[in-house]
Amino acid sequence: MMISRVFVCCVVACVLAAVLAAQSTSSTLIQGLLPPDAMTVEIADLRAVAGMERLLVLWMQSPKQEVRGPDAAYCGDAVYGDNWVGPTRLSLVDPVNRKLLNTIDILGPAFSRDAADSFRLPFWVGNYYYHVPQMNAKREGKPTILYLRDLTGEGVAAEFVLFMHGACGIAETGVFGYQKQSDRVVPYLVEVQDGSGRPKVEQWVSQIFARKPISPGHWDFTWEPGHGADSTIHEQVSFDKVRQLFLEKQKITPNPGTAK
Repeated sequence: MMISRVFVCCVVACVLAAVLAAQSTSSTLIQGLLPPDAMTVEIADLRAVAGMERLLVLWMQSPKQEVRGPDAAYCGDAVYGDNWVGPTRLSLVDPVNRKLLNTIDILGPAFSRDAADSFRLPFWVGNYYYHVPQMNAKREGKPTILYLRDLTGEGVAAEFVLFMHGACGIAETGVFGYQKQSDRVVPYLVEVQDGSGRPKVEQWVSQIFARKPISPGHWDFTWEPGHGADSTIHEQVSFDKVRQLFLEKQKITPNPGTAK
């Protein structure tokens, strides 16, 4: 028996209406849990990941909008594009019990003229660092900031990457996400071993998480920083599931013909 096209359209319309209603309810609930001056940037549903009702919320406090001029030619635009700038937070919400479970600050070295407690999140940018699902003729569009993937190799797509401009062609990268063991959102730190002494624990590392892993939780690649650094860096990165941090081993080799 053929199902009428009208019936199918009605079903699709009902499903879409239910999805939009759920999104509207979530937005209203979240706004009630955040400060009055908060602007929600993105919300991600963690139900499939957490096994219970959880929402990941990326938000900012009284952000300012910065739009590039028509003749802009700044290499940092690959990271920032047209962006919001201001205090940035990541929260975990329990929508059933209407609770804000925890919140972390997104902090990094302030971008030139920005205040110390500020970060830049693009709302229109090229598909180079951030994931842009639909692009225009200039290969730009609205990014998905909460582009969740399994970056730790624990079999759960619950992490995402944020970027800061470091230099032309170089970005500082950091991983954030939902930690199922603690039922919290966390920044994933990196223990850097560069052969210079004791390991250093960092939040932001150059280039690592802008590269595609060879497998979930593992990176192995070589790059040249340039900008006066006449050397090649070999990066080997893995995730320590016990300590819940990334281990980065660097081997820095001077380029041929340069002084050691």
